[in-house]
Amino acid sequence: MSKSKIKSICILVLSLIICFGVLAGCGQKLSSDFDEAEVKSAAENVITLVNEKDSEGLREMSTVQMKEGLTDDLLNKVYEAIGEGGAFKNVENMGVAGMTNKENNEELAVVVAKAKYENKSFTYTISFTKDMKLAGLYYK
Repeated sequence: MSKSKIKSICILVLSLIICFGVLAGCGQKLSSDFDEAEVKSAAENVITLVNEKDSEGLREMSTVQMKEGLTDDLLNKVYEAIGEGGAFKNVENMGVAGMTNKENNEELAVVVAKAKYENKSFTYTISFTKDMKLAGLYYK
């Protein structure tokens, strides 16, 4: 397995750990270093970029690690899965929490957003660094 594939898998695993922690209620209060409205707006932007299949837009707003993990193959799988939901309708609700990455003690803002589509809904878990770089993206 190539070094870049291993790195991609590691990034996705880290993102999943962050997402499951928030979904399980392990999130903490959002750090005062973040503006909740800005975090929500950035999360809506990520969802829009996913719906528009804008891989470059997603990479531009990502951390270095996420850029490396957001391969064309991976993103095409995401777009295909989301596409099964039909046309995007709206974001029904959104919650924001804080989290500390235990590997590097970095504060993160984590958004859990329920997005309604024509045929089904998806729950996105999106995390950002203090400089508003996309640090994690998960959907189910």
